Amino acid sequence: MRKKSYLDKNVYEESLDRIRYLYDSFDKIVVSFSGGKDSTAVLNMDYKQSIEVAKEKDQLPLKVVFFDEEAIHPPTIEYVKRVYDRPDIDLEWYCLEFKHRNACSNEEPYWYTWDQDKKDLW
Repeated sequence: MRKKSYLDKNVYEESLDRIRYLYDSFDKIVVSFSGGKDSTAVLNMDYKQSIEVAKEKDQLPLKVVFFDEEAIHPPTIEYVKRVYDRPDIDLEWYCLEFKHRNACSNEEPYWYTWDQDKKDLW
């Protein structure tokens, strides 16, 4: 069994170092965001640290990607729009046709987001 080793840093300081490592290692850093409660918590936690490091590295605005799955509750869309409007975030909003499993129907086991054949329903 591996023995524990302790750092002389707190979790926040260590997370900043990890984000700095990403900025130093890759050309582009992107935060994935769905607008839901889990990704909001991740965005807010990572956001603060990512913004702090992005400022250090002169890499603002923070790149964020949102994948719109068409059937999203309107308040979630309103929230994503508020995030989109932030000057320190560059949010790319994707609406792509994508095949999903349909757990609500035995006759139609799949449904497609942004189905080109059903534009009238958008």
